[in-house]
Amino acid sequence: MAGLNELRKTVRGLIAPIPAVFDGKGEPDLPMMEKLTDWYLDAGIHAFFILGSQGQGPACRIDQRKAIAETVVRRANKRVPCIVQVGAVEPYTSIELGLHAKQIGADAIGVVGPYYYSDRNEWELLENYKMVDKAVDLPMLLYNNPEYSGYPIPPAMMAKIREAVPNVFAAKLAMGSVDQAVNYLRTMSREFNIFIPITQMIPGMQVGVAGSIAAGVPVTVPESGVALIEAIWAKDFERAQKIQVLLLEHGERMAPMKQYGRGVTTQGLRIRGLNVKEYPRWPTKPMSAEHIKLYEENMKRILDELAALTPAADKKRKAV
Repeated sequence: MAGLNELRKTVRGLIAPIPAVFDGKGEPDLPMMEKLTDWYLDAGIHAFFILGSQGQGPACRIDQRKAIAETVVRRANKRVPCIVQVGAVEPYTSIELGLHAKQIGADAIGVVGPYYYSDRNEWELLENYKMVDKAVDLPMLLYNNPEYSGYPIPPAMMAKIREAVPNVFAAKLAMGSVDQAVNYLRTMSREFNIFIPITQMIPGMQVGVAGSIAAGVPVTVPESGVALIEAIWAKDFERAQKIQVLLLEHGERMAPMKQYGRGVTTQGLRIRGLNVKEYPRWPTKPMSAEHIKLYEENMKRILDELAALTPAADKKRKAV
C-alpha cells in the first residue's frame, strides 16, 4: 500500500469509476468485472475508483461490495492505484468495508458523506470520518456528492475533516466547477488532490486540479478521457481542446438517451464488445431499436474522430 505522498503523485489523471455489473438476477457478475478491469486498463486509465455511484456501492449488500472490490483490486494487481469507496449510512459498515479493502490490498478508501440522514450536524459528520480512519488507517479520499448524500462538504468543513483525519489526501467534487475547485485548493493547499468532472479538464488542470473521476462519456469511451488528460500533461492544448469538444459533442448527441437512465451504460458497453447482462442493479427502461442504432452511430463517430486525433506513437504503444 502506497503512502500519502506517493498517492498524491500517482492518483492523478483519468480515474475510472468502474461500473459494477450484475448477472440479471441482482448478483455481481464477477467474471465480467474481471473483463471490465482489463478493458479499462488497456484503455490506459490511471487509477480505479471502485463502488462509488457509478460502481453501485450503495445499491449492493455488504458481501456484494466486498466481492466486487476484491475482484477489481486483485485483477488490477497493482498496475494502477485502486481506491475502494466504503461510505455508508453509518460508520460501522464503512469500517467493515474499509478493513476489507485494506486486507485485499487497496491503496486507499473513498468515503462519501454518510447519506439518507442528511440532517446530521458537523460534530456527527466529523466523528463519522474519525471513527472510520481510526479503525482502518488507510489514505482517504473524500467524496463530496451533495446530490446523493443530501448536503455539501464546503471547503471550511473539508479542512476541518482533514485536520481531524490527516490520512485525507484528496476529494472528488461530484458536481464541482473550476471556480469551486479553486476555492477548495485555496483552503486545502495545492498539495491536496481535487477531482472535478471531465468536461472542465483544460481550465481545471491549469489551476491545479489533479484530474477527473470521470462519469459520463469516459465510462464507455475511457480512451477519450485518457487522451484528453495526457494531451494536457503534454501541453498539447490544441489537441486537448479538440478532444474536449469531442466529449461535449458526444454528450450532446446522447441527450435523447437520458430517458433510459443508467441503463444506457449497459448498451454502451455492449456496443464496445462487452456482454454486460445487467446494469444498474434495478430495472431500467429497454432501449428502442431506433435509439440503439443512434447510439451505435454516435459511438462509431466519436471513436473514429478520436482515432484521427491520436498520434502515431500512441497508436503504436497501445498496439504493443
